[in-house]
Amino acid sequence: MNKYFIIGLSVAITAFLAINAILLFSDKSIVPKKIYVNEYERTYTSSYTEKLPKEAVTGPLAATEIFIQDSDAIEQWIINEGDYVEAGTELALLNEAESEEQRAIWEAEEDALNDELSEVRTVLRDLESEQSRQSRPTTGSSTNRDTTTTASGDTVELDVNVQLEVEVPQDGSYAAGVAEAEQRIAALETQLAVIEAQLEQNTAKPALISPIEGVVGKIDAGSMPMSIEIYSSEKLFMTYVIEEEWLEVNVDDRVFLHVDGIAQAMPGKVLRKSQLPADNSKWLDAYRALDPVDQNNPIAIYEVLIMTEEPITDAVPYGKTANASIIVNEAADAVALKDAWIFDRYNGTGNVFMLNEEGRAEAVPVTIAFDLDGKAVLSEGVAPGATVIDSEILRQFAFSPQAFLPFPSIQPDIEHAKNTNWRRYVEYLLAR
Repeated sequence: MNKYFIIGLSVAITAFLAINAILLFSDKSIVPKKIYVNEYERTYTSSYTEKLPKEAVTGPLAATEIFIQDSDAIEQWIINEGDYVEAGTELALLNEAESEEQRAIWEAEEDALNDELSEVRTVLRDLESEQSRQSRPTTGSSTNRDTTTTASGDTVELDVNVQLEVEVPQDGSYAAGVAEAEQRIAALETQLAVIEAQLEQNTAKPALISPIEGVVGKIDAGSMPMSIEIYSSEKLFMTYVIEEEWLEVNVDDRVFLHVDGIAQAMPGKVLRKSQLPADNSKWLDAYRALDPVDQNNPIAIYEVLIMTEEPITDAVPYGKTANASIIVNEAADAVALKDAWIFDRYNGTGNVFMLNEEGRAEAVPVTIAFDLDGKAVLSEGVAPGATVIDSEILRQFAFSPQAFLPFPSIQPDIEHAKNTNWRRYVEYLLAR
């Protein structure tokens, strides 16, 4: 009898404990509970800055090319590569016998450039008028290959080939097309200024003159047409970004540049980032040597121009390298939390557990500005001074359970204690 009584009593006790455990700990339990959480922190504000380090090369703000179609027109070069020239400086003497033919070529080029400029301006006006209509993809193009006949009866094909192809996305964003058209207009106006400067010179002493102030960068006398490239005296820094970095960098982003030989960092900003892959150039070759990067798409590298706040002096020559830090994200007086503490994260949003005024662990939605060094910098959701907690168990509750936290402890500063005079301790004890 005692044997069956003990067995029955054991079964009853076990069933009682099991039923109470189910009532207490099941997902549908309505019995109030308190959860012990040992991972928590008080939020505070700070300034956070995300930087993109890049190698940069000093280059000209602008480069102007002068073309000479007739090789016999040049009698003598007066300048050399690297020479400083002012606007109106003679670059080469022209043969009097050939100068009229070269002048006719320049006049034909002027007419062709004016025609192209008119067409591109028309395309720009169309793009601007359609920008607000959100129409279908549109392509505007303008191409012209002109020829002229010299006094001797020779036909010369002008080196004027201006083409504008603007692909407008279906989402109606015409900003890229407008920007490309404006850049093309600026390039055409520069070419026209060069031609007009040559046509305004004295025909009694024909010479090839510089239309701008700057430095002679390159003289190409061995090809047709011959050309001379003049760098503007204003300098900037050039760098390049790959496909992923292009999305991070924006115009007007702040930049700090460190140049050997200059004690202080040079502040600046991003002047322009290219929409098109960078053409092969000595600047790109220099960058690839400074920062070789393996990339799946070999052409997806884009030029970024950085303008400093103060003019770059002659102490920094063309081609000199610099270390650039592009600030791609920054937040002042912002709250940051550990990445792992944010759950249900999607597309810049998520949730965190915060202790509310009733002592409950409440799920609060947050908006994430950017990530930095293992932390998520928040733009909204959690105010400074709040108590944020983290626990896997909390995510299992359909409601906000009460939570209790370990009592905060403060460790004494040993060095401070060693350096404190014994009289301070006595005064403290007496005051107690």
